[in-house]
Amino acid sequence: MSTRNDGPHARASALEEDSRSASAGRTTMRYSRAEYAKVLALQEEVARADADYQRLRNAYLEIAQNEPTHEVALAMVGADMDRAHARLQALIGLPRLPFTHEPSTVMRREVQRIADDKG
Repeated sequence: MSTRNDGPHARASALEEDSRSASAGRTTMRYSRAEYAKVLALQEEVARADADYQRLRNAYLEIAQNEPTHEVALAMVGADMDRAHARLQALIGLPRLPFTHEPSTVMRREVQRIADDKG
């Protein structure tokens, strides 16, 4: 008996194996319309949250550089910036870690370091 696969069935099974191995390398994800709409909405929400955070971060940086003694403004904008950062992290899926510093605290230290280097 021969163990060779000859004949029309052998050729067909070889072609099926090639197509399966080729398609295994490239997997495509398909979304339903509802899932796709959710993904788009989430992307827009993340973009908005990031824009809010960047806007508040820039405002905080400007106040810290131009009016470092205005503690009320720093506290208010800093609190908003911290909330925007937490919201952005939650949307992205990052857990809130208890030992991390608030972004406003880190920013205040950076601004102080820059001011000390200039002076």
